[in-house]
Amino acid sequence: MGHFASQIMLAASVLVGFGTHALAEPVLSLAFDGTTHTFTPQMEGARTGFTRFMSVDAVSIEGKDGIATLVLELALPPGARTGDAPHDARISFRPEGWRDYWVSPVEFPAGAIVIDHLDLSSQTPEISGHFAVPLCYTATPIHAPDPARCLPASGRFSTALVRD
Repeated sequence: MGHFASQIMLAASVLVGFGTHALAEPVLSLAFDGTTHTFTPQMEGARTGFTRFMSVDAVSIEGKDGIATLVLELALPPGARTGDAPHDARISFRPEGWRDYWVSPVEFPAGAIVIDHLDLSSQTPEISGHFAVPLCYTATPIHAPDPARCLPASGRFSTALVRD
């Protein structure tokens, strides 16, 4: 292949890759109460995935770190794109498995979740972003969080999503 042909091939490969987002290793992390946890996203059973409804795209990201579990639930506007804010969200952290829940406040703070990349329309849907929100203690998932027992939390997420 001549020099000119190889330059055309290089330019074509750059153009084909231009504008695409290659998702690296899945990331789901939480810095909370002096400890940083790294979770493995749970893909089986669509625990990490999304469901498209008429008025909302519901995204759920669940990760495990031993017995500890982190769950992010996002309600996105239909057709949401990178940078759009969720209509609503909930973050829950169970450091001890099925007891001692730490959850985001009932009134989720505006701007607490930033979506750095979102693609729900491709063959391989994916999402990435970060959050900073207080998590408040509750004894069980059916009880309201205790606003007097909140601690700051922050984290990152970057994962493929299973379409429900």
